[in-house]
Amino acid sequence: MIKIAAKARFSFMFPADIKTTFEFYSDMTRMADYLHHIELVNTLSTSQYRLYYNTVELGTYHIHVYCDVRLDATPADYTMRIVPVENLPPIETEVTINATTTRGFYSSEAFFYEEGDETRVEYTLALQAKPPRPKGMRFMPRGMVNKIANNITNHRMREIAENFIKSSIIDFPRWQAERELSR
Repeated sequence: MIKIAAKARFSFMFPADIKTTFEFYSDMTRMADYLHHIELVNTLSTSQYRLYYNTVELGTYHIHVYCDVRLDATPADYTMRIVPVENLPPIETEVTINATTTRGFYSSEAFFYEEGDETRVEYTLALQAKPPRPKGMRFMPRGMVNKIANNITNHRMREIAENFIKSSIIDFPRWQAERELSR
């Protein structure tokens, strides 16, 4: 098994009032577009989704992690959580020479705070999984594999969070223009 456990925490300013910011981030389909290395592969209900984390590490090893989640958005206190769920169809664990596939657990939290004409967003995301080691790693010591996996996954989580923030802020004017046209 490879132990994958990483978390990233960021605070950023979003260029809109709190109500508009919350509305913008309340669409899971749009949010998933901003998550580098993670894609939305299935919408299982109006609030349950299957996410797919996919990366190639050390130029050789393909890591595939499927995470079933539910979006809990609470406009009354401007909080949003993506929480793991386990009641969806199972994910078959698979392992080959250079790839591993398994179920994992993705979560995120966003807290929105009014800051004048802008909104401060406190954003945390985390990923956990225990996929089997690809067969090509069987001669590497377990401790070394876990240390490498931990370092890489922590780097990936920071990269995903940074890209999420940057991409969503860049896309906001387009979304806002479309929103105004539809009114």
